[in-house]
Amino acid sequence: MTLSSKAQFTVSGIFALAICALVPSVASAGEVKLATPEQALAICKANKMGEWDIAYVIGKNGLVQKGPGHQCAQESAPAQASGVGNAITADGAVVKLATPEEALAMCKANKMGEWDIAYIIGKNALAQKGPGYQCKQESMLNQATGVGNALTP
Repeated sequence: MTLSSKAQFTVSGIFALAICALVPSVASAGEVKLATPEQALAICKANKMGEWDIAYVIGKNGLVQKGPGHQCAQESAPAQASGVGNAITADGAVVKLATPEEALAMCKANKMGEWDIAYIIGKNALAQKGPGYQCKQESMLNQATGVGNALTP
């Protein structure tokens, strides 16, 4: 290998690493840990979520992080016709949530913790509860406990 070919290899390797750094991380399907409110705010301020996105983060009453178009506000889940469909994971990925049907199937297949509670697509902070709760789905608004997980398809 000549010096110039080594230089080309190094430059192309650096270029490939730079491209990988631009690609957002992708969470695998199943149960994921949510970002803290502080992590989510930093993600929003760094323009790493869609302009008008609304995504769940760790917290009570369906705490969501709103995108830059909403001035990166954080508040309880809004009463929308379609509900919230995204979450921000602890590793910074904005992920799509599982549907109620997908979440129920995951719970029945023991693909979530026995006593876990995880956000899913739906209105009013809808969550899937684990097998210890008989795989019930319910709103987490006005609940004593916060939610720290979400289910992805």
